[in-house]
Amino acid sequence: MPHDFSPEQRELRKTLRSLGQQEISVGSRDRDRDAASPEALVARLAELGLLGITVPERYGGLGLSAVTQALAIEEVAYADASLGSILGGHYLGMDGLCRYGTAEQQEHYLPRLAKGDERAAFALTEPQAGSDIGAIRSAARADGNTWIITGRKVFISSAREAGVMLLFAKTDTNAGFRGISAFIVRTDAPGITYSQPLDKSGMRGEHAYEVTLEDVRLPQEALLGAAGAGGKIALEILNGARIDTAAIANGIGMRALQLAVDYAATREQFGQPIREFQAVQLSLAQIDVAVEVARAVTYRAAALRDSGGAIRRAASLAKYVASENCFLAVDRALQIHGGYGYMRESEIERLYRDCRILRIYEGTSEIQLLTLARILAKRRDEHGTVN
Repeated sequence: MPHDFSPEQRELRKTLRSLGQQEISVGSRDRDRDAASPEALVARLAELGLLGITVPERYGGLGLSAVTQALAIEEVAYADASLGSILGGHYLGMDGLCRYGTAEQQEHYLPRLAKGDERAAFALTEPQAGSDIGAIRSAARADGNTWIITGRKVFISSAREAGVMLLFAKTDTNAGFRGISAFIVRTDAPGITYSQPLDKSGMRGEHAYEVTLEDVRLPQEALLGAAGAGGKIALEILNGARIDTAAIANGIGMRALQLAVDYAATREQFGQPIREFQAVQLSLAQIDVAVEVARAVTYRAAALRDSGGAIRRAASLAKYVASENCFLAVDRALQIHGGYGYMRESEIERLYRDCRILRIYEGTSEIQLLTLARILAKRRDEHGTVN
C-alpha cells in the first residue's frame, strides 16, 4: 500500500472495489460508445455518502479526510474513469463553498450537495482563457442589490447536470487577474443556455458544455468571498482539485496494470505466455513502478492537505507525476496487448482515450512544471542549498 490506511479506509476501498465490479464497470463500454452520463451510478454514490466525504457533518457530509476522498475517487476511477471524473468535478465545484462560503451560503447549499440531491460544477475556462485565467472576459456588474453577468464558458464539466456552478467573472475588467470575482450561480437561472454535450475523445460519460450567460441576474449574496478575490480563490481550489485529478489518474493506471498482467498471463506466442518474455516483463515492471510512485506522491499530498499545510507544491507534483505516469502505464499496457489493444472493443483502448485529458485539465503538465520551477527558485537558503 502506498499509504498507511486506517481500517475504515481499507474497508471503504474493499466496498468500492466490490461496487465497481458488480455495478460500476457493468455497462461502461456501452456508456462510452453512446456518450451516456451514468446518472444512476452518481445517485448510487450519493446513497453511500460519497458526494460529501470531506463536507463537515453539520452540513450533512461525512466529515472525513482528503486521503479518504482521494481513495474513493481512485477506486471509482478504477471501475469507470468517467464516473471518477464526475465525482472529482463535483468536489471541484463544491470546495469553494466549503472553504470560502459564509455561514449562510454553506447552510443554504452544502447539505443538498453533500447528500447528492444536487451536484456542483466549476466554470472558469473560456474560449480565449485556459491556463491564463486573467484573460477571462465574462463580466459582472453591480446593479443595485444584484449582479448582472454576461459571458461565455467552455469545457465546463457537468454544467447541465449540476444544480450549482461556481462561476468566475470580472468585476473590474481593467484589473486582469485581480479583477476576477467568484459567484455561486444556479444552473437554471434565466439567461443561461447550454450547448449540446461536447464530442470528446475520452471520458465520454462525463459531459462537458459550452455555457453562455446573457444578462444573468444574481442576488448580491451570490458573491463568494470578496470582490476581486476570485482569481486567488480559483487557484486555491485548483490546488486541491489537482490531488483529486491525480487520484483519477492513479485509478486508471491501476486498472491498466491489472489488464496488462492478465493479458500477459493468458496470451501465448511461440508456445508460451508472453509474460515469459523479458521485453514484456520489463514493460510490466515499468507500469508497476509508475503507478506505485504516482500513488505515493498523491497520498502524501492528500495527507498534507489534511494537516493544514501548504499544498501548492505537493499538489502540482502529484498532478504532474500521476497524469504523466498514468499515460505511460496505459501506453505500455496497450503495447502489451498488441493489435487487440487498439481495437474499440478493448478496455485498454478506452483507457487510452480517457487518460489523455488528465495531462490537460486542472492545469496542464507544463503549468505544473512551471509552478514547481517557480517554487524551486524560492527554496534556496542563504547558503544556496535547496531545502
